[in-house]
Amino acid sequence: MADKKLFELLLGTPATSDKIAFGKAGTTYKNITYGDLKNMIIAGIPTPYVPEFLTKVVNITNFDMSGTGEKTKDVDLGVDRSKIRSCVVLIRSNDGGLYPLSMPSGNNETKSYWFIRQESTYASNARVHIYSDARVGGSSFFDQGAFDGNGTGGIRGYIYVTYLP
Repeated sequence: MADKKLFELLLGTPATSDKIAFGKAGTTYKNITYGDLKNMIIAGIPTPYVPEFLTKVVNITNFDMSGTGEKTKDVDLGVDRSKIRSCVVLIRSNDGGLYPLSMPSGNNETKSYWFIRQESTYASNARVHIYSDARVGGSSFFDQGAFDGNGTGGIRGYIYVTYLP
């Protein structure tokens, strides 16, 4: 519903008995009150659709990111892939610090990234694939003692998912 105050700012607040006439010259004019005109204009302005989003936090459990070789983990989000609107992956160090994992397609500085699986088998229940390249010592930010083991209490991090209901 449109803001009635906006209408009053533009046209003022005339007396409800004041009328304006519409019509072509030489024909019978139709009269309408300002109040009726205001109500017609306000009723004709649609309310914009604003979708309501839901947010879900998914734990990244037991994941030793340190060591040698490529480290990968798939995390089930429990959300239909077509409904996801945003996703943030935070990796938790052993002392509880949180570090954002770079966006899809990798990052030369961290050599770690994540993406939402595209295979059709994951279409109805999205999974985040986390990758960390630890093939060469020190090549990945997450290839250090702060990210070894399975994380404090078995939690290596969190995935924040914003999606449509």
